[in-house]
Amino acid sequence: MRIFRLTVTLTLLIATLPLVAQEPPVASRGGLAERIEEALHRNDKDQDGKLSRVEYPQPAIFDRVDADGDGFVSREEAVRYYSTISRARSKPTPTQAAPQKLQLADDALFRRVEIPGLTDVKAGTNGFALADLNRDGWIDYLAVQSTPGIRLPKGPRGTPIRDDDRLRVLLNQEGKRFEEHSLTIESERFSYDNIRRAAQIPNLIDLNRDGHLDIFLSRHAPVTAGRVRRGAELLGNTLLLSDGVWDRFREIHGALGAANETAYNRQSAFGDVDVDGWLDLAIGCDNIGDTMGGFPHSRLYLYRAGGDSFATGRFEDTGGTDLVPDFGGWHNDDEKDKAGPDIQFADLDNDGDLDLLQACHVDIRDPRSEFSPAEYRQGIWCWKNLLKETGEACFEKVTGNGLAVEGRMRWSEERRQLVPDGIAPGLPYVALADVDNDGLLDILAIGPSDPGWAPRSEEVGGRFWRNLGDFRFEEATSAAGLEALNWTYRKWYEFQGMKIPYSLANWRPWRGPNYANQPGRRRLHPLDERPYWADLVFGDFDNDGWQDVVALDRRDGTTGREGRAVLFLNRGEGRFQPIPQQLSGIDAKGISGEAADLNNDGRLDLVFAADPDNSGGFRREGAPERYCDKVFLNTGGRGKGNHWLRLRFLGVSHHELAGARITATTGDRTQVRTIFSAHAYKSGGSMEAYFGLGEADTANVRVTLLNGESRNFPSLATDQTHILKLNTK
Repeated sequence: MRIFRLTVTLTLLIATLPLVAQEPPVASRGGLAERIEEALHRNDKDQDGKLSRVEYPQPAIFDRVDADGDGFVSREEAVRYYSTISRARSKPTPTQAAPQKLQLADDALFRRVEIPGLTDVKAGTNGFALADLNRDGWIDYLAVQSTPGIRLPKGPRGTPIRDDDRLRVLLNQEGKRFEEHSLTIESERFSYDNIRRAAQIPNLIDLNRDGHLDIFLSRHAPVTAGRVRRGAELLGNTLLLSDGVWDRFREIHGALGAANETAYNRQSAFGDVDVDGWLDLAIGCDNIGDTMGGFPHSRLYLYRAGGDSFATGRFEDTGGTDLVPDFGGWHNDDEKDKAGPDIQFADLDNDGDLDLLQACHVDIRDPRSEFSPAEYRQGIWCWKNLLKETGEACFEKVTGNGLAVEGRMRWSEERRQLVPDGIAPGLPYVALADVDNDGLLDILAIGPSDPGWAPRSEEVGGRFWRNLGDFRFEEATSAAGLEALNWTYRKWYEFQGMKIPYSLANWRPWRGPNYANQPGRRRLHPLDERPYWADLVFGDFDNDGWQDVVALDRRDGTTGREGRAVLFLNRGEGRFQPIPQQLSGIDAKGISGEAADLNNDGRLDLVFAADPDNSGGFRREGAPERYCDKVFLNTGGRGKGNHWLRLRFLGVSHHELAGARITATTGDRTQVRTIFSAHAYKSGGSMEAYFGLGEADTANVRVTLLNGESRNFPSLATDQTHILKLNTK
């Protein structure tokens, strides 16, 4: 989570955390107590010699430091707390041993490769997208990256600050190497090398209909404990419009009304919701650690044209209105607010308009704090677009359809703990795909599920829903073979054939300050926790005609656990099987991933983003290998002889293409892909379609645009990339 990355508000007191881990105990150092006393004095607004919860610079750990539970942190409590951390972390431990290397099978599906300029750059990748930027037929790479976990300089009042974020564009040189290419950005605030702080996830799509990809960057607010940080700028989301050529952009100040400056903006989604010829925008917004990361204020912006030029129009927020009930708005009200970093447009009922889907989770860890009086709601929310029924874009909140479910935890004064009120999964990361080839989009959701992070009404790592049609769904996690998403690390170690390292085999609970004073939290053995699932990547990786999925574990802290992304192969009819890494070839973790054919060989490859500072790791000098993105090239594995089809589209603008249904029929089997620029959390891809076709050597393709128009392309030869012109019948 971003709490370990947002260092701009940490005071000298919190800045000692990464220091004590590498220095001797307090008795031999002599300076820790003095530094703590200075930090206490610096934050003691009423100068009463102690810090209240409001004065304390990091409320998320307040109860750990307040040992006597009187609601204040004294000098003695602070010294005791950080001295204990110092002693515990100064002991030698084998947790930093090199990752285990297992022998891969000769027919392993993926092989990890090193690509200069891409996999050897040590940085935190906030978000990335894979698309053909310069339209030469090869998939390129665009990312937002930040300074990795190093000791940073100090700003005003001794507060550590981050270097500014930057864009990175790598052009694909025919699959052999990637070369950086600088973008020209006309702006008074931003440049290619300095896109400013807290830039997050890029979304590449043609908004102004000039034939070139534009860049929409989400950005989170510089907010701590409900207040804008002193001296911080509210930059908000950033929109870079192409200016005649693919690599020259003009910043649109205020993002045409979609800046959303005070929110923790995460994933964005574009689609023509009202079919007026312009792309509309949805933004999922999160909340981390008792509002430490910003307010949840998800948005549904409908674009209102102001003329023929995109830049003369404006986005209008409909969240919090009757047009989309129980979505968006920010109320500081635990009965109304919810937080979901991911958001999706999708035609869930195949009626030709875009519905809205969002999964919400809970990261509120102290329900008694001033800015989080209780836990937000968690579960799955879906809204049906009534455009086809009523003639105008308005949404109906759907409940009782086998998918939508809501739960939360409430604070019980009588029991002095959180108690469930409704049962629902807190799984914020959602991906959609037609896994059983019935023409309907099925839904898979994953997320963290450890009680040590935040109490939930239902502790579950993953859940799958099969689409039954007519906006109804059926929970089918076990039936689909995806129950393994709920395994613990202990089970995964056994499945992967990995040895349990010494540090975990001899693990003992930490005897220093713990979770005892934090309601609903309990410490488990690290092996009895589940992976921190954070992203899903669908694709037919073995080209057999059934979509597979990769689930990514983002946990990259200092516990010694060796998580892995896991490949689940679709064995037909939407029944999955987890594949051990000896056969999958996937031997790494990541915070997000994306699939694309990087070398144009007809097989979907994988790119994983690395961002340890956003996953609970401590900042350290230097930037080890775990800060490098990972690339896995697809070898074909046991499906080397299977055929494939890659489809690109010309002749229509992206407002028509977003949400389009592409079907490929071979014999009695029909597969469906839907076209969007944002595929999953923290990543995006190209607006094209890819099919594995098994033994078939031709395919009949049908393209149905969102406006209902369709084009047929019969008997397309396989093992080729076809450019389909959609402006001619």
